[in-house]
Amino acid sequence: MPLPPDFAQTGLHMVRTGGTVVTRYQVIGERSSGTNFVKRLLGRNTDLKPTEALGWKHGFPHMMAIPADMAVILVVRSADTWVRSMFSKPWHTTPAMQALPFPDFIRAPWDTIIDRPRYFEGLIPNGSIGTPLQHDRHPVTGARFENLFKLRTAKLQSMLSLLNRDCTCAVIRMEDAQARPEETLEAITKAFGTAPPHAAYRPVVKRLGSKFKAAVPDRPALPDTWTNADMNHLRTEIDTEIEAQLGYRY
Repeated sequence: MPLPPDFAQTGLHMVRTGGTVVTRYQVIGERSSGTNFVKRLLGRNTDLKPTEALGWKHGFPHMMAIPADMAVILVVRSADTWVRSMFSKPWHTTPAMQALPFPDFIRAPWDTIIDRPRYFEGLIPNGSIGTPLQHDRHPVTGARFENLFKLRTAKLQSMLSLLNRDCTCAVIRMEDAQARPEETLEAITKAFGTAPPHAAYRPVVKRLGSKFKAAVPDRPALPDTWTNADMNHLRTEIDTEIEAQLGYRY
């Protein structure tokens, strides 16, 4: 089941499977895509309960099953702002990657490790620190991705497969959820057949995902603007068809 043609305009698509009342949700999506924002938006304003029962939210879908009372919510973000955020907070990347300037960072093979236990609480066995982060490897070949744009495309393809998995799910564009949070809440609760949002709207005001601790001193600064060469690299490496379906053009 592909995204509907109007998703590029609406930025929101929901699918409800069966008649079971939805009581909980798990938000998934790549790092720096607004997953924490959407998780907290729903948690602060609806009766739905957040969960991480399906595994690491930034990984390729790997659940054994999706319970009938659970909604899986995928959050996406424009590649140009996303990659700048990934450079500013390169979660789980190796020290060597963190030392790269932006032009090299976006061209380097994507290399991440299990760096701090608290980021993967309950998800990793003992002795995992310093080992490759397997959910950032190609799920079929096990190889590193050529660059983070290839990682992005593979994760988008995999996560959008929720639309084919006969489960209750939603795809949300981060930019629209942030611009129109109350409309987003109304649409989600209506589509999932749950109680409407709480009468007193509680905005998400705390900055989320900002506690990144670099593994190297004096990281290179994020450029103020895109160079033509770097933007052309982005355009070359992304999947333009998927990006257009999501409403993104560069």
